[in-house]
Amino acid sequence: MRSSLISRLAIAAALAGSLVPIAARAQDQNIPVMTLRAALQLPPDKLPTVFRSPNPYQHEPYNIHRTDGLSRNPDDCMRWGCIDRR
Repeated sequence: MRSSLISRLAIAAALAGSLVPIAARAQDQNIPVMTLRAALQLPPDKLPTVFRSPNPYQHEPYNIHRTDGLSRNPDDCMRWGCIDRR
C-alpha cells in the first residue's frame, strides 16, 4: 500500500513538473522584451501596454500606466498629471 501511494505521488509530481515550462512559455508568448527607456522612445501608437525587461532578475512585466489626467494619487499626479487639489 505504501509503495503504491509513493509511486502515485511520484508520477503525479513528474507530470506536474513537466507542464511547468509549457505554462511559462505560453504565458510570455506575446510579451515583447525591451527596456523601459526603449519603450518610452517609441511613438505612442507603437507603444506596447505590457513588456518584459531584459533583466533576468525582474520577473514581473512592465505595465505602461495610462491615465486620463484625473488621478488624485500624488505619485501619479507628479508623473502623469492630476486634477486640481481641494
